[in-house]
Amino acid sequence: MIIKLSKNQFDYLHYSLAEENEALILKLNQVSKENRFFILEVDEETADEIRDWAANELQIKGFDINYELTPEGKILEDLIDLFYVG
Repeated sequence: MIIKLSKNQFDYLHYSLAEENEALILKLNQVSKENRFFILEVDEETADEIRDWAANELQIKGFDINYELTPEGKILEDLIDLFYVG
């Protein structure tokens, strides 16, 4: 499947996975870069793994003390949606 990420989403995913799950980041294949977007190709299993990781991170880091979405939480929500395998 092809995923189109903004630079902000790509940077967050790349740096977070590099720190937490290096094996998963190696499964991402960058196809191209178009202006401010990164085009990735991933298989469905990898997309599921990234989605599960992002959902877990959202529960840990995604909300402030008032249960409002943080900027990091917004990126994680976007990643969950982008890596949805339907």
